[in-house]
Amino acid sequence: MTRMRRKRRRRHHREIHVDVEDLKTWVAPEIPLDLLIEILTRLPAKSVLRFKCVSNFWSSLFSSRYFRNRFLMVSSQRHSRLYMSFMDLYNDSKSMLLSSAPISSTFPSSLVFDQDLTIRKMGGFILRVLRGFICFTVDSKPHIYNPTTRQLVILPAMEESVIIAEEEEDNYEIFFFMGHDHVKDQLKLLCTITTMSNDMQKIESELWVFVLEAGGSWKRVAKEFPPHLPSPYELNMNGVLYYLAWTDMHTCVLVSFDFRSEEFNMIQVPRKAGDKILPRLKKWLTQIDYAGKVAVFDMTYLKVRGTVDLWVVQDWRNKEWLRKTLVLQPSQLHPIFDNHRLLAKGTLKGKVILVPRYLVSPFYFLCYDLQLNDLKKVEIKGIPDRWFSKPNTDIYCDIEFMNPSESIEYLET
Repeated sequence: MTRMRRKRRRRHHREIHVDVEDLKTWVAPEIPLDLLIEILTRLPAKSVLRFKCVSNFWSSLFSSRYFRNRFLMVSSQRHSRLYMSFMDLYNDSKSMLLSSAPISSTFPSSLVFDQDLTIRKMGGFILRVLRGFICFTVDSKPHIYNPTTRQLVILPAMEESVIIAEEEEDNYEIFFFMGHDHVKDQLKLLCTITTMSNDMQKIESELWVFVLEAGGSWKRVAKEFPPHLPSPYELNMNGVLYYLAWTDMHTCVLVSFDFRSEEFNMIQVPRKAGDKILPRLKKWLTQIDYAGKVAVFDMTYLKVRGTVDLWVVQDWRNKEWLRKTLVLQPSQLHPIFDNHRLLAKGTLKGKVILVPRYLVSPFYFLCYDLQLNDLKKVEIKGIPDRWFSKPNTDIYCDIEFMNPSESIEYLET
């Protein structure tokens, strides 16, 4: 038996032997360029970035706009991820950015944040995620970060802003929104700066645009557009940005901004007959993508009545809305009552994400399925214990979700 096994091993060894001389004369068949691109776009982003050093041709290919956009589109077909940022208000160097494991078609009962994407100067307010880039605000300046390339770009402040020049930092609100011009294939940043009186009888606002390209600079737009105070939450659909805003203490409007034409539009959000006219700080609402249409998700009376009003824009030009009222079962309301306040962060996989305003242990978010009128609780794991030991007045916590697209682009500004 022993001799037979040895013979088999030798025979097997002879069968896989390849003559080195034959390899020297063997020429691989040429792969068509379109097929090569399809193969390379399916590689992990880290591999693509590493292969840039293979040759000048590969470096030029990976830097081309066509390949970058193709890679972005292919990667967007993968599972989504969630991002969480933590900022120590008294020590920026201790700030942190975490990423979750990929999310499949259905939400699990718990989600682990197991990837630490923290780099220097990471701390900031209000995450914006678009086309593989993350934008956050530090000291009134936008920071653009690509977690794939690890590139961090800090854009300049608006030196020509009248509001910033005349007001103290505590007397104005500044928000940055990211968007994409599909025609010119440009990433753009919209900045809103607003100052107002305590009763909101007097509001002044400025609107600025920055094109993320070499030589880019801030440009003021829409000087005659009505002054308004934006909500910090955004919705990007087909190159158009939507956000809610307030023109006075009681009037809420839906604002649209087209990143291609750089034009603004505004329509007033309606009220349901019989509801009280509530001031801004007592209204809980945001804009969402509802089956491809823009809608306002109003959860003001969720705790009191167990109801949500959904206002769907049917015709923007004629200011036509369709209202739907959803009623939750009493058995599903306990996660709502367990939290002081929930923030609606938009939709992911057709579900509205409701996130606690404050960091509590155990931390969780809620998925509201509008089609099934069902509420599901998802616990978040992996947050370091040290963040729960800090008072909520000392930290800033934000959670944002994105499609899984990865960008291999390096920004030049």
